[in-house]
Amino acid sequence: MTLLKCCCIFLMIILLIRFRVPLWASVLAASAAAALLFQLPFPLFISRVWGTLSGRSCLELLLITYGLILLQQLMEEKQMLAAAEKSLSGLFHDPRRGSVASAIVSGLLPSPAAVLMAGSMLKKRYAGLLPDDTTAFATTYFRHIPEALLPVYTNVILICAVTGTPEWKFLLLMLPYTILNVLVPYFIYLHPLKFSGIPGKADSSGNFRELLACVLRSLWPVLLIILLILCFRINTAVSVYLTLALFLIQQKFTSRQLLRFLKSAWNWNMMLMVAAILIFTDILGFAQVPDALLLAVSAVPVPLFLIYGFVMFAGSIVSNFTAMIPAVFPLILSGTASSGALIIYLASLGHLASQLCPTHICISLCAEQFHISINDIFRRTIPVTAVMLAAATAIYLITKTFPI
Repeated sequence: MTLLKCCCIFLMIILLIRFRVPLWASVLAASAAAALLFQLPFPLFISRVWGTLSGRSCLELLLITYGLILLQQLMEEKQMLAAAEKSLSGLFHDPRRGSVASAIVSGLLPSPAAVLMAGSMLKKRYAGLLPDDTTAFATTYFRHIPEALLPVYTNVILICAVTGTPEWKFLLLMLPYTILNVLVPYFIYLHPLKFSGIPGKADSSGNFRELLACVLRSLWPVLLIILLILCFRINTAVSVYLTLALFLIQQKFTSRQLLRFLKSAWNWNMMLMVAAILIFTDILGFAQVPDALLLAVSAVPVPLFLIYGFVMFAGSIVSNFTAMIPAVFPLILSGTASSGALIIYLASLGHLASQLCPTHICISLCAEQFHISINDIFRRTIPVTAVMLAAATAIYLITKTFPI
């Protein structure tokens, strides 16, 4: 019954989007439908909505989103993102590989709005060469590569904490999956492109040192935010606005220019979308949907790792990856030699599923930036996901024989 209810809720989101209802309105409608289907009293539903909107995590995320949109627009005004993309292409001697690198670099910044910076770079690179949906897919998919293994992201921190896995060990064990996760979409969508047809073809005239210096000059605000978060453990919102202040001082924008950007950076659709997705996630979590999914499939007569994998994958699409971690990972801590392989397998499937989650904030922001539907991005994501599901399963079957 839980699976049926979840299918109804997500079918509702897909249909509303199909009829061009804004995503934030579609998700809010789905939140109300979830409250009805899972029998949440109306006063409790309102209380949860208000608690989400007034909570620190929601307010911080809205502040971070606005700050990074503003920083992105200011950097675009100074042609910094375009310069970074061109220099990265030169460093890699191939604009296709440079584009992957630029998206992954933006992914080092642990905030949803970082996808907009990657989008700005790839949008110019592939204008007229790739359809918008393919470029949007490449933007959001490659931007999320670092989230699979770096211990600056909530999911990685939670997995390591729940399973007792050292962060360095988790990072190393995730490398085979991560490498394949870069190569598969690259060879499906970017490698077939005609090299000579890519605008801004890599300029080999500049030497390595000059190109690297240009990248650092162009991306120093992004790198500074990452440094403040990773090395000094400064709150993300504080890091963003401290960097923004330094950038404004260095670039010396006039008050008229700054006022124009302050206004243009406020995007109601994006802000409402962030809030609506947080509300939806909270309602599903409060209704204990992840636990119900695990209970619903636990009696199916198939290998246990496939049951765990299905629950992790389906639950991460229905709810979100973060919600599934405390629901599934504690169950696999049996102390057997295969537990390490199973941890990596489930982490891989959760990461893959997050790229197909209709309420994934980054995908929604990217769709808004490219003026397309999230369904258009998913159509490009599904072939890659199918290949990577097989690859992740193969990695598990190989590594389970080793005591990791």
